[in-house]
Amino acid sequence: MFVLAFFHKQKMRLLYLFLVVVGTLYLYYINQPFVAQTLDTEKTSRLKQIQFNLSFRNTHMDNVVKYFKESSADVITVEEVTAEHKQELNKIKDTYPYQAYCEFYPVVGAVGILSKHPFVHENSICLKGKGLQWSQILVNKEPINIVAIHTFWPYPYGQPKQIQDIKPIFKRIKGLTLIAGDFNAVSWSDTVKQIEKVSHTKIVNGLRWTIDLKRQLPLLPNFKLPIDHVLLSDEFQVENIFVERSLGSDHLPVVSTVRY
Repeated sequence: MFVLAFFHKQKMRLLYLFLVVVGTLYLYYINQPFVAQTLDTEKTSRLKQIQFNLSFRNTHMDNVVKYFKESSADVITVEEVTAEHKQELNKIKDTYPYQAYCEFYPVVGAVGILSKHPFVHENSICLKGKGLQWSQILVNKEPINIVAIHTFWPYPYGQPKQIQDIKPIFKRIKGLTLIAGDFNAVSWSDTVKQIEKVSHTKIVNGLRWTIDLKRQLPLLPNFKLPIDHVLLSDEFQVENIFVERSLGSDHLPVVSTVRY
C-alpha cells in the first residue's frame, strides 16, 4: 500500500498513507508479549499444560517423548498424532497413564490428550473427523475440562464449517475449562472469537510465534505465524506461558502454568 500510494493522485495518496499508519499501529497493538495478571493469593492449585502439534512428518519422536517425560506437565494436548506417534507415546504410560486420541484426518493424524490424572469417562467425547477431543480429568478430586482442538486451514479448506460442527459440544462442557490446540488461525480471527464465545473462555494474551513456514514458503525465510493457542475459563489465572524449543515439528510447543 505504501508503494501504491505514489501511483495515485494526492487525495488517494493521503488515504493510502493513512491506512498504512493505521495498519502499522494495529500490528504494534497485537504484537505484544504475554502480560501476567496479579495472581489471586486464594488460587493455590496449579496446573501445568503443554500444547504441541507433533507434525505427522516428525521423525524425532524420541526427543519429544524424552521432553514430555521430563516436563513435569500435568496434561498435554497434541495434534497430528500418527499410529507411529502413538506407539512412541505409549512408552511414557508410566508418566502419562491416561491417554485419549480422536481421529481427525487420515494423513494428518489424530488429536489427543495425555494426562497424569484420571479421566472422567462420562464427560469425555471424541468428535471423530472434526478435530476435537474433550476429556474431563480429576485433579485432587476436582474436575477440569481439557479440550484439544485441531482445525483445518481456512479457505479453500473447511475450517468455517468445522467450527460450526464443533460449537454445539461446548453446551455440555461446564466448569473449569482449558482449551488448547492448533487453530490454524490467529488470535484475533473470527475462528478463535467464535470458540471463545461459545465456550465462555478467553484466549491467553500475548503473541506467540508457534509455526515456522519454511516448508510452505521457502522463499520467505524465518516466516512464522501465531496459530497455537490456549483458552481458559474465568476460574483460571495464568502464572506463566512461553514457547519452547524445536522438537522436530514445524510447530513449537506452548507451555503454560495456570492457577485456580
